[in-house]
Amino acid sequence: MQALFSSVLPVLGMIRGGSLKAIAIASDHRSELLPSVPTFAEGGLDYRTGTWFGLLAPAQTPPAIVDTLHRNDRRDAQRRARQGAHRRASAEVVADTPAQFRAFIRDETERLARVIRGRGSAGLRGKANRE
Repeated sequence: MQALFSSVLPVLGMIRGGSLKAIAIASDHRSELLPSVPTFAEGGLDYRTGTWFGLLAPAQTPPAIVDTLHRNDRRDAQRRARQGAHRRASAEVVADTPAQFRAFIRDETERLARVIRGRGSAGLRGKANRE
């Protein structure tokens, strides 16, 4: 295979075993599992992608319920992080506040909308590919 885009976990063994060579991580920072592999940004390319998960509630959920959900979810995520479950799955626990998560979703939506419209800096300028 000439090139492959994958999350770290499915290919980690092949990278460590030498059958695949990792050239860059598509994240804001280097992976703890592959600390010697630079980010695309370090190589001069603004290419960031990844998978994230979050707990969402309906817009009119009372703040007290949101706070309780956040507190319990954060406590559980931190417990799992201490146990190494997230690291073994190549995941990073962020545990932002609800306001920070809301801002993250807004920023990612805006960033990816620019990419989709072809104005982003992720190397997707020009005509769209059509089959």
